[in-house]
Amino acid sequence: MTTNSHKRIALVTGAAGGLGHAFALRLAASGHQLVLTDREPCSALAEEIRANGGQAHALDCDLSDTADVQRFAARMLDKIGHIDVLVNNAAFMPHAAMGDISAALWRQVMCVNIDAPFLLAQAFAPGMAQRRWGRIINLASSTVWGPPPGMAAYAASKMGVIGLTRALASELGGQGITVNAISPGLTRHPGSAANIPPEAFEGVRMRQFIPRTEQPEDLTGALAFLASDDSAFITGQVLNVDGGGFGF
Repeated sequence: MTTNSHKRIALVTGAAGGLGHAFALRLAASGHQLVLTDREPCSALAEEIRANGGQAHALDCDLSDTADVQRFAARMLDKIGHIDVLVNNAAFMPHAAMGDISAALWRQVMCVNIDAPFLLAQAFAPGMAQRRWGRIINLASSTVWGPPPGMAAYAASKMGVIGLTRALASELGGQGITVNAISPGLTRHPGSAANIPPEAFEGVRMRQFIPRTEQPEDLTGALAFLASDDSAFITGQVLNVDGGGFGF
C-alpha cells in the first residue's frame, strides 16, 4: 500500500477499548500521529503508542453531551491544530424493547452514534478542505440489515450513519475529502463479550461465509486502506467487513 501517512493526524473516538483500541494501534503503526478520545481515560493507550515510538495525545470527551463535543473540538484544534483522518468509532448500544426505550435513552443513542460524528466532521472538515486532503471514516453496523429484537435505537442510529456518510461524501467530494463507512459484523472484544451471550456469537458465526467470530483486528486493514492515499477515488461507500454475514 502506498501512502504518505507520516505526520498525518488521526482522531479516533471510542479509543479506550474494543475496536477503537485496535484502530488506534493500526494507524499508529502506519505512521499517523494519534488523538484519542473516549468518556473513559485513553492515557494508557497513548502511553503504549509512545512506548512503541509513535505520537499520541489523549483528551477525554463525553460524546453524549453536545456541548462537550463542541468544547472538545475547539480544544483539540487549539492544542493540535488540525485533523487529517477522523474515525467516528464510538457507539452506544443499549439492548431494550421498543416499549422500554425512553425519550432520554433514544436521545442518548442518537447523540453518541450520529450527532457526535456530524459535529466532529463539521468541526474538522474545513481544515481538511483547506489542505485539499481528508478522510472521514464512520462506523456503521450489519445490524441495520437484520436487526434483532431490542435494537431499534441502535439500528436506527446506524442507518442514519449510512445516510450521513452518503450526504457528507456528496458535499465534500470536490474538496479533497472522502467519506466512507465500515460496517462490521458481531465482533468479539471485552465490551461485547461482557454484554452479549455466547450463543449470539455462535449463531452469527454459523451464518457467515467465513465461519469464525470476528475480531477487532479483522477490521483494521479496511480502516488503514480507507485512511490512505490508495482510497482517493472511493467515497460515499459502506464497506461490509463481516465475514460474508451481511446480517446480525
